[in-house]
Amino acid sequence: MKKLFMVYVMLAGFIFCTACSAGAGSIKADKKTLTKFSSGFTLEMDDFEAEGVISRYDSESWNVYFDSPSQIAGVELDFKDDDVTASYKGLAFSVPQAALPSKALILEFIEAVEDVEENDDIKGSKNDGKVEVNGETDGEPYCISFNEDGSLAEFRMENMAGSITFREFTDVVQTTVTTTTIPVLSVTTVETGESET
Repeated sequence: MKKLFMVYVMLAGFIFCTACSAGAGSIKADKKTLTKFSSGFTLEMDDFEAEGVISRYDSESWNVYFDSPSQIAGVELDFKDDDVTASYKGLAFSVPQAALPSKALILEFIEAVEDVEENDDIKGSKNDGKVEVNGETDGEPYCISFNEDGSLAEFRMENMAGSITFREFTDVVQTTVTTTTIPVLSVTTVETGESET
């Protein structure tokens, strides 16, 4: 009887330990934080670094505004469904999203958030005080990190050797207003007539 009791205790301890280790670090992130948001970001990829603000207005509706570097400062990208509108100082043009480079880190991030937000539950593992959610877009692995308050912390894609870090995350969507002044075209007309003699 004593041996049988010890076997039960060991079995129960084994089940308890394996259940704890399997569930340790597996936690849910609040998907409400991804529904609508604005956040400052820093994008780093190879030797390139850019900063700006990214906003999600709704499903498939995004805005990206670049503050730096100087070569792209003021460029604004609006993503709506499958189209992208690029604008700069009042000039704008639209292109199909499929025409953009397939290895654009911003596009990969947008696609990853769209995929993650579709799920009822966002499950991730805890690492260094952050919740990491792993997935794939077009067969390429990514990792989205969330802070403990549910705000975005970082997006990484190892195959691109790039990352996007987030700051000043808010669920209040910011809008960028650009005012462009175009000088009024003034035309001076000179009337000429025959002089009277």
